[in-house]
Amino acid sequence: MPPNPVDRRLLRSKLAFGAAFLLMGLLGGWWSVLIGRLVNENYALKVQVLGSGPEVLEAHSRRSLMLYGESALLLLLNLILVVLAWQAARREQLYLRRVDGLLAASTHELKTPIAGLKSLLESMVSGVIPPEKVPGYAERGLGAVARLEHLVESILAWQAAQARRGNVSERPLGECVAEVLSHRMESEAGESLDVDLGDAGQVPIRVVGESLRVIVENLLDNARKYGRGRPVKLRAGREGEWLHLDVQDEGEGFEPAVAESLFEPYHRGEGKHRHGTGLGLHIARSLARSLGGELEAHSEGPGKGATFRLRLRVVG
Repeated sequence: MPPNPVDRRLLRSKLAFGAAFLLMGLLGGWWSVLIGRLVNENYALKVQVLGSGPEVLEAHSRRSLMLYGESALLLLLNLILVVLAWQAARREQLYLRRVDGLLAASTHELKTPIAGLKSLLESMVSGVIPPEKVPGYAERGLGAVARLEHLVESILAWQAAQARRGNVSERPLGECVAEVLSHRMESEAGESLDVDLGDAGQVPIRVVGESLRVIVENLLDNARKYGRGRPVKLRAGREGEWLHLDVQDEGEGFEPAVAESLFEPYHRGEGKHRHGTGLGLHIARSLARSLGGELEAHSEGPGKGATFRLRLRVVG
């Protein structure tokens, strides 16, 4: 299978940086040899004119030491510049690879609800669907639209966080969570949530754009998918300068050893849950870190539920 354009660009970058480093090394070596030869010729000339006295020998030693020191410093600086440039190029390539993967996964995920909506609308226009069944089909169509909307919002929030864009504000945690729950009442009717933020709900946090809402919605979507239909709990607390928001479910859980792998891009569950882009938790953690916080996953094992803890720094 031929490499994709991102891999080809990365390979070209490796070859270019390798050639640049080799060229710098050759130029540095040639410069050292040339200057060394001039120093030796100057020393030989002085010996012929002044003799090989201790002053002449000492001056020659100082110049030779200076030459070797400058040559080593030049090579070191070249090496540092090449390494820094390589790291910058590699970060860009990795970012492009992530964007490429994100676009591929999201495009695939967009096709299914769009095809469903198209088929639904065509059926309604042609009159194939009996009038008494139209409300039910329309509700399914709205559910597909809600999934599309959420996916687009997640991608836009992720993109804004990568570019460090978005309006920054300071708001109480409870106010932010209330907005999320209000939005979900429209898109996820019948969802069972047990919310108790306590005094932590009044604590102000830094909010950038739609980042926090997307994080919480992704965590609630994940809890609904793996929670076996049982109520999901939202709990909050404060520990010093840190505020945490826990999303707890009583569902399938996972082995503690695989907790970190849940946040890898394109990671999806097994069996009947193996669907979606596999980007929800990855995007949520990326957004949490863009806010200066962290997102962690905990479970005591399969069948024992899971807790996802969002940690944010308190303002002030």
